[in-house]
Amino acid sequence: MSAIAVGQTTEIIYQSSQPLQLAPDGTASASITFKVNGLLSANIALVPAYLSAHPYISELLCYESSADQEDGEITKITSTYKGVLSEDPESLAQHEFDKATTESPVETHPRFALPRATPPVSATEIAQIELALQNNETPPSTLGAPAQALYALKRRGIESYLKPGQIYKRTYVSPDIPSGAIIDDVGKIKIPPAPAPPAPFGQNYLYLGASWKKQAGVVTIVESYQLSGPGGWEPTLYETA
Repeated sequence: MSAIAVGQTTEIIYQSSQPLQLAPDGTASASITFKVNGLLSANIALVPAYLSAHPYISELLCYESSADQEDGEITKITSTYKGVLSEDPESLAQHEFDKATTESPVETHPRFALPRATPPVSATEIAQIELALQNNETPPSTLGAPAQALYALKRRGIESYLKPGQIYKRTYVSPDIPSGAIIDDVGKIKIPPAPAPPAPFGQNYLYLGASWKKQAGVVTIVESYQLSGPGGWEPTLYETA
């Protein structure tokens, strides 16, 4: 018995299911499936190329495609498209804040090291404390109260403390790769945009880094800021943006 074909069999036939997902950051992802007559080997050229535009949503660009051969010498091709549909995606930025502790030398604790210009424990006193510990001797009685407290801690083997630290991350999308200006202030003291928690008195933020990743029509940008401890970031080492 011969096969009977109904309708046209030489052109691309888009399937009725064409799902579209919209994310809260302004990105969109869509997939389209179409079928065409003929073997897969003869229809490879019909597979949408990477970065080719969506058939009717030009902001979405092809990210990946898959193809299969069905019974009856029919080629089935499914493509996924990604892009940014928001007119102001930066306003839809996603935010992340993390507060944790890191280990630091005990002599850098604010009780012993701040203010920097006149620290409660001088460099001379720290040297005297270290010498007394090495020789298993009592330090000079001329040590001030903060230096005596530091000596007592070190005498008990306490060489470090857990210093609170905070990192704020801002993630947003764009249809375009950002300009080099996004990295100009990396490594500088800089106030992050809202809603980053305001820096407490005597502390400030360091623009820790920036990164971006491109996937079809979506460029994901991440900016990171780290809050200093009491006293702020050392101005001798870090300039202000």
